Amino acid sequence: MMFTGGGARRRPSPAARPPRAPRPPRHPSHWLPGASCNEAGEAGEAGGEAEGEEVRRSRGKRITQRRGAIKHHKVHESSGHQFVAKFFRQPTFCAFCKEFLWGFGKQGYRCAVCQTAAHKRCHHKLLGKCPGSSAQSDTTVYLRERFKVDVPHRFRPHQFVSPTFCDHCGSLFYGFFKQGLKCEDCDVNCHRKCEKLTANLCGVNQRLLVEALAARPASRRGGDAASTSTAAASNSENTADAQEKALDSSTAYGIFKKTGRFTPPARSIPRFRKYNMDDFHFIKVLGKGSFGKVLLAELRETEYYYAVKCLKKDVVLEDDDVECTLIERKVLALGTNHPYLCHLFATFQTDSHLFFVMEYLNGGDLMFHIQQSGRFPEERARFYAAEIVSGLKFLHKRGIVYRDLKLDNILLDYEGHVRIADFGMCKLQIFLDKTADTFCGTPDYMAPEIIKGLKYSQTVDWWSFGVLLYEMLIGQSPFSGCDEDELFWSICNEMPSYPRFLSQNALTILTRLLDKDARTRLGGMDCMHGDVRDQEFFHTVHWERLESRQLEAPFKPKVRHPLDTQYFDRAFTGERPRLTACEPQVLRSMDQTPFRGFSYTNPNATDR
Repeated sequence: MMFTGGGARRRPSPAARPPRAPRPPRHPSHWLPGASCNEAGEAGEAGGEAEGEEVRRSRGKRITQRRGAIKHHKVHESSGHQFVAKFFRQPTFCAFCKEFLWGFGKQGYRCAVCQTAAHKRCHHKLLGKCPGSSAQSDTTVYLRERFKVDVPHRFRPHQFVSPTFCDHCGSLFYGFFKQGLKCEDCDVNCHRKCEKLTANLCGVNQRLLVEALAARPASRRGGDAASTSTAAASNSENTADAQEKALDSSTAYGIFKKTGRFTPPARSIPRFRKYNMDDFHFIKVLGKGSFGKVLLAELRETEYYYAVKCLKKDVVLEDDDVECTLIERKVLALGTNHPYLCHLFATFQTDSHLFFVMEYLNGGDLMFHIQQSGRFPEERARFYAAEIVSGLKFLHKRGIVYRDLKLDNILLDYEGHVRIADFGMCKLQIFLDKTADTFCGTPDYMAPEIIKGLKYSQTVDWWSFGVLLYEMLIGQSPFSGCDEDELFWSICNEMPSYPRFLSQNALTILTRLLDKDARTRLGGMDCMHGDVRDQEFFHTVHWERLESRQLEAPFKPKVRHPLDTQYFDRAFTGERPRLTACEPQVLRSMDQTPFRGFSYTNPNATDR
């Protein structure tokens, strides 16, 4: 249910950063092991460092943006490029159409060999061929002979006075003096590392050339123009009026306007039967990403309203995420038995989309609230942390590793209690000595053993829990870096910095959770410090009352009416609630077999 995205990072000045050893290669298995966490952790608990031993401290980073999860997916080959779906952590531009790669989650593709970045829709249109230098590629030779296109760039060092992006890899130039190269003839910009990878296409507009080569009959173009005109006319409608009409047509909102009676979000679905798209009235967009959308929807002719997650089947198939989608459905259905996991009521499908009908959690996520308040008081952080511990224990007991615990995936219901959401990264059947080894998760929350390519178990979730607790208490991330490499280096080799205002109990639990050694980390089988719930930090928590939702939340969302979306990003809620259409040729070629049996109604969540 969560939506994640990326934004620009500012590189800290050299003076502000401690000196570092040379960084290891990019491959996860080559990340250098960090300092002994037992030693560093005990030093942290004592509030100091061991004598004669230097402990590297990471530099805190304010939480200013949402952070997307990553996972090693299949390679998409095109013209020799080895494209992989990529989450870009800084503003990046497409090498083909020169437009900004934007969105949430996996916004586009990056070639693993030459680092070319492109939209998914553009990656197969690039003229330059990979690997390595494309100056002498078969495609370039063909262009040279057929179209006389073989014009090398004349690059010269250049000092950019405003933020500028590389035209090859799409990422930002860093530094103050002569940050990169500029072609004297066509003004193409590139990093020094990208110079030998850039094709000899000086002065050539790849986009126009490809469009000319792929020109279609005039009658077909006329039809496309007509459809484009119709779409533009449709988009020009008044969005505010459409949203107001959608609210007025809602039964729950109509009852509220007439009587003032507040109907809370549904915690069940009326009947045990198969549901379909016609049963729901879509009201607002709650979030959007490359996967699809999450919409606020009402069951027609009832007061029941839900959050409906809509996944595009072509994207699920393209990214090899069918198994993850089915796992998410299974874990969501299982979560109905626990008060602090997001509840699933039904699933259904059309030829182009998959739908998850879930509980509408109108209190927003913890990322939203952290950005509003900076950090939480210790009592509030302790309350959320205790409910998260309860949810994690429930999953772990059933052999599930969550793998994507972060502020963005912890939502609040209308009473202020937490819900763990978004189970697409879960791994099942991890019992006893069984382990997982997939490289996945959100970089800021990844445990060192995942980064190093080691086998791991549920202990990775306790590391992520430590990072999340640190962010709630301090308002900063414990590890930082100007790019993914530096972030991973920091996680594996540096210790977090702990401000003086932290209580001793908070300091103790954080150092035990952020233990780089998975064997002795709090929550692990061999941890000498006991169970997470037995820590002094949680000594005021009455666990039996918490498990039965009898504790009062320290913060209750101030929801003005049943369909209020004030705790969601206005960039989404201002859009029209409609699904993205799938192209007819894609729909005809789509294999529906993997989705057989997807439709489901949860028998534990029906009134009758």
